[in-house]
Amino acid sequence: MGSRKKGVVGIESAIVLIAFVIVAAALAFVVLNMGFFTTQRSKQVISSGLGEASSALEIDGSIVAHVDTSAKNITYIVI
Repeated sequence: MGSRKKGVVGIESAIVLIAFVIVAAALAFVVLNMGFFTTQRSKQVISSGLGEASSALEIDGSIVAHVDTSAKNITYIVI
């Protein structure tokens, strides 16, 4: 009866091990999926930030500039 009991314990251990492997695989899938989602979201945020940063300035008020017309250069701008 002793060897039969060892066989049952071995099967139970195998079942528990398989359950752990399945749970670990599911957890790894969730972690990888969240990583891919975070990467995609960060790309969208960076893209929208670059779009806003590269837009033109809109000044509220007056501007005075000194221009050298012969060289077509702006010497200074006072806002």
